[in-house]
Amino acid sequence: MGRDFWEASRVIEQALDAIDHTGDTRMPDTRKIAAMNRARGLADRMIALAAVYTDLVARSGATEKTAGTPLSDYLALTEGRSSSEANGLVHQAGRITADPAVRDAALAGTVSPGKAAAAGAVLRELPRHDMSEAQREAAAGVLLDQAIGGATTRQISRSADRVLEQVAPELAPTAAGRAAEAERRRQRALRERELNFAEDGRGSVRFWGRLPQTEGDLLRKVIGACVERGRGDERRELETLKAQKVSGELSSGEYFAARTALQEREHRSTAQRQADALTDMITALQDAGQIPAAGGEAPRVVVTLDYMGLLQLAVEAAATGLRPDGTALDEVSAARLQAALTGASETGADVSASQVRIACCDAGILPLVLGDQSEILDVGREHRLVTPQIRKTLALRDTGCIFPGCTVPAQACQAHHVTPWWAGGSTSIDNLVLVCRHHHGVIEPHRFDPGADQWRITFDDTGRPHVHPPRRLRRDLPPGGNDGENSAQNRTKATAAPEVMPARGHIQKQQENSAHRPGTGAQDTLIA
Repeated sequence: MGRDFWEASRVIEQALDAIDHTGDTRMPDTRKIAAMNRARGLADRMIALAAVYTDLVARSGATEKTAGTPLSDYLALTEGRSSSEANGLVHQAGRITADPAVRDAALAGTVSPGKAAAAGAVLRELPRHDMSEAQREAAAGVLLDQAIGGATTRQISRSADRVLEQVAPELAPTAAGRAAEAERRRQRALRERELNFAEDGRGSVRFWGRLPQTEGDLLRKVIGACVERGRGDERRELETLKAQKVSGELSSGEYFAARTALQEREHRSTAQRQADALTDMITALQDAGQIPAAGGEAPRVVVTLDYMGLLQLAVEAAATGLRPDGTALDEVSAARLQAALTGASETGADVSASQVRIACCDAGILPLVLGDQSEILDVGREHRLVTPQIRKTLALRDTGCIFPGCTVPAQACQAHHVTPWWAGGSTSIDNLVLVCRHHHGVIEPHRFDPGADQWRITFDDTGRPHVHPPRRLRRDLPPGGNDGENSAQNRTKATAAPEVMPARGHIQKQQENSAHRPGTGAQDTLIA
């Protein structure tokens, strides 16, 4: 007789705790391989078991009911995952459990979770409503036979037509039908094409996206050709170095120095070579003058600089007579800069951000500035929708969706009123944040239950937004976590926030536009 989940899971935990690893290194190689295979097989069965319960929670909406949070966000927060990774787990669970036979095979370890998910996805593609129960069962059997017989996940995921031909030939697409389906997929791929960029916080820019099959294959082939050409160049360069060493054209020291430099290029991984090839392609276009102008001017990199940093640049330029790039200031520009800084205190509180920016702009230190007048950042109740100036400021401050773990960039986000418009909230920078479409629904206040325990947003003394989870979710967060208060874009520590938000329509304004006033982290734009 089977055991219930809780009893069985305790047995599993006890068994794992009881494993003695002290003799692992002394195992014969064959036993090491056998142990690895056994452990990986057990891990696959546990993944399948987790998928069953993940899908159970997803279908019942359990996390929404108990923690006020969608399942994917719950997994991201409690397990420290990214939003995309958590979403993937939820979708994989749904595919593994799409058919009872496939689910049971995964639980038994007969097929891997990846193959079970691929089979479940194919079964969902089939015209199941037009198939009899016997045909549906037969289709699952065919897919499981493929998985057990050694088919790869990719092969299984592309076998829908073959499965139909075997179990329901009358429903299998004809040649004309396949051509029509190929065209539909092409059009869908064109609609779904995308390319996204995001900073990873470690000095790199991460990018991801998808292209239609034809264009994707072309890009892959072009980059692959560049990679192979690079490998060929390295081989020819090595042969040239050897010949120069033999002929005496290079001394031994010169040869080994050149050989060491060449080895650094030779030791690049394929992924690194592909990244370098893409960069080289862009550089070649730029060198050839083929980069198009954007908005009437060539693309430029925008770097944000806080008020004190900008003030320091101005003070140093006034004192030395030199710009940051080493070029000399003319007498008129230097005089204007010194006049603007006259009377500045040590903290810079006597000089407004606008004065410093204008002086730096005139002196050629800051070619482009972002205005800080409150009227462009606060239109009160006059407008519900944000103005272009407010939108630009939100993008600079939030950089993307502020929800913890979300990586949706600013251009794909919506401006959200923290105190809703219908509750008297104003359209101002200190009442707005950027959120993606999905998380907009998660943090939107309940119109008819303002005291509901749900996600909420506060602002710290610098005007930075922080996201706080429902009280009922805090008990599920890992010890030592930040309770989800900081988004992936805002890593700064939040100041102590009240447990209850201010009454609707009374968001504090003592620090009006504080994110854009001197000495409070004001953001200026510096063109590099």
